[in-house]
Amino acid sequence: MRVTADQTFPIRLELNGRSREALAEPRTQLCDFLRHDLGATGVHVGCEHGVCGACTVLVDGRRINSCLTLAVMKDGSEVTTVEGLAGDGALHPLQQAFIDHDAFQCG
Repeated sequence: MRVTADQTFPIRLELNGRSREALAEPRTQLCDFLRHDLGATGVHVGCEHGVCGACTVLVDGRRINSCLTLAVMKDGSEVTTVEGLAGDGALHPLQQAFIDHDAFQCG
């Protein structure tokens, strides 16, 4: 099968506990798909080289740099962004640790 850059493919994800679907071109980075197509604006792009960590998400429970991953590669995956870490206005332990230890994240 020949794939062209302007073709789109349905990408289905479990995003922060909710089933989501949208179309993406084969060249679309996961960070752009999450942010622009699915509205997960907590995903940021800083360096586009996987160095700064601003694009970090969990995919199937593992940390990845979403700027180095194509959306089509994660079709069917469970994705957690910063928006999905904690609910009801409470901080996730990871978020609280950043505050407690004056940590920061680029981007």
